[in-house]
Amino acid sequence: MKKLTTKILAAIPLFLFATTFSIAQENKIVTYPAPATEKINSSYTVLVNGKPLDIYKALSPQFQGGEYYFASFDFEGGVEVEIKSSKPLDKAELFPAKFKAVKKSKNSLKFTVDKPPFNVSILREERDMPLIVFGNPIEKNIPQAGDKNVVYFGAGVHTLPKIELKDNQTLYLAGGAVVKSKIVAEGKNITIRGRGILSGDLSERFVGGCLAHFKNCENLSVEGVIFKDSPSWTFVTQNCKNVTVDNVKICCSRMLNDDAIDLCNTSNVKIKNVFARAQDDIIAIKGMGGNMPCENIDISDCVFWTDIANIFRIGYECESEAMRNIKAKNIDIPFYAVNYRGPEEYWAKGIIWLQASNNMPMHDIHFENISVRSNGNDMCMLLANPRKIKTRFHSNQDKAGRVFDCSLKNIEVKGKRGKFKGLIYFKGDDELHGVKNIRLENINYFGEKIGEDSKCFADEKIFTDGISIK
Repeated sequence: MKKLTTKILAAIPLFLFATTFSIAQENKIVTYPAPATEKINSSYTVLVNGKPLDIYKALSPQFQGGEYYFASFDFEGGVEVEIKSSKPLDKAELFPAKFKAVKKSKNSLKFTVDKPPFNVSILREERDMPLIVFGNPIEKNIPQAGDKNVVYFGAGVHTLPKIELKDNQTLYLAGGAVVKSKIVAEGKNITIRGRGILSGDLSERFVGGCLAHFKNCENLSVEGVIFKDSPSWTFVTQNCKNVTVDNVKICCSRMLNDDAIDLCNTSNVKIKNVFARAQDDIIAIKGMGGNMPCENIDISDCVFWTDIANIFRIGYECESEAMRNIKAKNIDIPFYAVNYRGPEEYWAKGIIWLQASNNMPMHDIHFENISVRSNGNDMCMLLANPRKIKTRFHSNQDKAGRVFDCSLKNIEVKGKRGKFKGLIYFKGDDELHGVKNIRLENINYFGEKIGEDSKCFADEKIFTDGISIK
């Protein structure tokens, strides 16, 4: 395994990396060979218009086999993707449901895609050793190695303690690059992009901090890269403004506390076209001090997958002026937590949890076009439940918060009904810290539209007002 410093990498001419990827001009496909030490021999083969892709692994030790797989490529126009497997694929499922096999046999399946970006999960045996394929737009205006404002990592494995970024810098991870490090960024106009991988697989749990930590950043852009095997929170913004996250892939679930995206006292955020799998929370919006609001957050066209915790956990840490104007739209959820914990438990779990504390107002939060795949296990759909909390890192918050003026629209659960109830739960803490004006519209479980008398609603609503469903 080679070790290269940032200064050395920045000095290497771009042409030395020109042969590390191949372009099939006639099909407008770009593929990136994996470093020899990272390429794995799995039970899968992936072909794009007949061209093979190298496969990487991410760790998921709580499931059979202890790992899962992913492959990535760039393209323009339509492509045919063929998956082959030494284990049967005739009952395998493609997720999201918009992907359909055009040809299927016992050990192979094919599907077509018209345009990037996309991600599709091949669920051969549910959570056990699945495969995810990522299709990206072909890169344009690639940063140049040697530019004084560019930190460049070309194809190959690079190991270093951390990558520090300041004002006006770009970190570029080329396709075929696996960088075993962490990012620590602070400043304005920072960009991270490329088709490479930032991996935390060499770090023990909690050692070295977050995989990518952005503090006091303004005009931050992150596009295209893959984050995997984080030792702690994966992608964290703290006291940041004007953040764009596009076509990023988070392939975690190596250990608990690996939250996919933590937005802490952060405003003006756009997250789109993201795939995220983690053991812990996927989108966690927090107030961690400084009182800056969490506001103007737009999340769209994403696939979110948690193994242990919540898909959306908004609140818990609430040292913030407010959490407001947050929207999530067009979200596909292949898996939620494996074990159910009801709303009366301190560490309750849900697909959506609005948990205001510390006297903080939480309002104007809206979810629309959310598709949940049920595997038959139960999970709370919505917990709107202000609470008092206790943490090791903050003063005990002896007052709950308030939740009001929020909505869920076009929520659909498909798949196996099994034990799934999908509880919708509202409970305030007292008259001043309640839940008000929550609108539910077009909520469907297994083809049945739910109403006020549906079994999924909690029997009693405490310190609530203005709850409506249609």
